[in-house]
Amino acid sequence: MRTELLGQEKNIVRIKAEIEAGDFIKAINKTITELSQQGNFPGFRKGRAPRRIVEMRFGRGAIYNEAIEKIMNEELQQVIEDYELDIIDTPTLSVTGNVEEGKPITCELTFEVRPEVELPEFDGMEIEKVVTEVTEADVDRLAKRIQVQLADIREADRSIQDGDLVDLELTIRAINPDGTETEDQPKPETTHEKINLADETVRAQVREALMGKSKGDEAEAVFDVEEGHADRTLAGKHVSYRMKVETVSEYVLPEVNEEFFRNVFGENTDIKDEAAYRARLRQDIEGEVSQENKADLYNRAIDLVASKSKLELPDRFIAGQIQSFRREDEEWAKSNGIDMDTAFGINTEEGRKGYEALLRTRAETAVRNVLVIGKLVEVLGIRIEQSDLEAEFDRRAEELHVSRGFVAKYFYEHKNQLDRLTDQLRWDKTAEALLSHMAVKEVKELSKPEQPQQGE
Repeated sequence: MRTELLGQEKNIVRIKAEIEAGDFIKAINKTITELSQQGNFPGFRKGRAPRRIVEMRFGRGAIYNEAIEKIMNEELQQVIEDYELDIIDTPTLSVTGNVEEGKPITCELTFEVRPEVELPEFDGMEIEKVVTEVTEADVDRLAKRIQVQLADIREADRSIQDGDLVDLELTIRAINPDGTETEDQPKPETTHEKINLADETVRAQVREALMGKSKGDEAEAVFDVEEGHADRTLAGKHVSYRMKVETVSEYVLPEVNEEFFRNVFGENTDIKDEAAYRARLRQDIEGEVSQENKADLYNRAIDLVASKSKLELPDRFIAGQIQSFRREDEEWAKSNGIDMDTAFGINTEEGRKGYEALLRTRAETAVRNVLVIGKLVEVLGIRIEQSDLEAEFDRRAEELHVSRGFVAKYFYEHKNQLDRLTDQLRWDKTAEALLSHMAVKEVKELSKPEQPQQGE
């Protein structure tokens, strides 16, 4: 098959392909044989139906199209290699001339290729790394949380105190700042919930409203929910929690002794006293915080380079990512039993436009980062070796307290999970290599972004 480059515009490449007459006839004959074997033709043994009978069943045009696609599928990889194309989608095929047996067939292949990415000069680019100091208060909180997890629970015939477990009838409503119902407010549902006042993440307004209340008492807490809240029906809204106390329970905390340490760390633990226990908790907190800060640094390093890179984002890529994000939102709403319009505030024209704009922004950011990472992988020479996978299998086996063979077997039997793991390792190695070229400044908290001056 002869090919010729017709042209390239942005990330779209067009290539002319000419199928020789002899190859076309061979493909037609092969297609007819396969159709004859697959179909049921009365009066003929399987695979023995003559060509005219097969053509009557499927049509000559359909047979020609199938033959052309057969040839192209066989030749496609060679075309990609010949023109060194880094494709990001399945190419489209169109026949540009008449299709006749005994004559060459002219086609046009249209490829969408990875756009050219111009990276910024990242050598010496400054980025901040958060270094979090673990305090005695942090250790105290974790120690208390572990005690609560291992505590016995008993009902208390008294008013609510800080640290109790409270069973409630709870009604949640989105309201206006003046306390009136919002116009789009669905009928509120009353649910039965447990609120653990030993958990420091309980909202201060809820905690204060419940203090001193007893079984049968009612209370209300009103507060603003942050925009990024997990419950998207409440995110960014003024909310009322109406609560009726059903029962009050208290935690009977276990004594911190050797038996307690064995319950926490296992029978073979070498922790024998409270000092060693607290040292172990501090070590665990420091490890967890370090990992969180590291992941945050990796993400910000990629985001920083991506924001300063020059490239044209492929429309089809963005459209596909928008659809993917939309499906995720639909599945989230469905799994939570919430109407999609209500969940994302798209029951008005203004809300719909805002949601579509947000989807596009998310998609553009995601596509930009993927393309920039691809370029960084090339520039920095990143490769995922078998040794990288083996090390990750070892790490996960130790973390999960299972054999390394069990972990390896799981990933090799689930290719999609292995691909995801490989992608994550590639991301991590790319970010690590990128940071080795940057000026990393350790700080206790990130600097606030500079505000543009008036008139800028």
